[in-house]
Amino acid sequence: MSYEGRITAGTAAIGVILFTAGFSYWSNGLNSFTAASSGAAIAALAGLPLAWLFGRKFDRLKAESFTDSVTGIYNRRFIGSGFPKLGRQAQRRNKRMSVLLLDVNDFKEVNDRFGHAQGDAALRMIAETLKACSIKGEIVGRWGGDEFIMICPYADDKGIEKLAAHIHDQLLKLSLHAGMRLSVSLGSSVFPEDGTQLIQLVQSADKRMYADKLVTKRRPVEPEVKQA
Repeated sequence: MSYEGRITAGTAAIGVILFTAGFSYWSNGLNSFTAASSGAAIAALAGLPLAWLFGRKFDRLKAESFTDSVTGIYNRRFIGSGFPKLGRQAQRRNKRMSVLLLDVNDFKEVNDRFGHAQGDAALRMIAETLKACSIKGEIVGRWGGDEFIMICPYADDKGIEKLAAHIHDQLLKLSLHAGMRLSVSLGSSVFPEDGTQLIQLVQSADKRMYADKLVTKRRPVEPEVKQA
């Protein structure tokens, strides 16, 4: 969680206290400054904790606004608002990057057989698996429903294929542990070849993801979803 709100609130409170003491000294001299300093110390004891509490609440609300409530990873709003900056940085450095879109296979079946609470738990487990697979600075977010998104700071086919294989392998292990089939279909797009806007890159990745779905969801090595 960011400390921006707490730092800002604390700095503002200290600034007000120092300004009050300084203004009293400038207006009325040393005696008034001494009195003002004593008053400032008392105000600091009361005001700084209050400013810290308000700042902490601000930080919590800000973090929640960018975090998916079910999985705890970044939400679509954060990914959408942060991508333009990533794009500008990539253009300045003449770098390429990839957008990976992942769709959970047969997620409706998980909800239907195990219930929505277990479905939410499955999404959390998948989110944690994707985060664990992000070892090269990939940004992981929930795009919506049973779709996830990853922003990868590289664009070579070998890197994407290696990441995809690692994700499939880890999800297979998760499936065997959880007793339900948890797999994803995925597709990727490359900045700037497939577009410079996030929506363009997501659309390109989405088309490739659906082409992958018919193959991925029918892998024979994946465990069957158990009956509830």
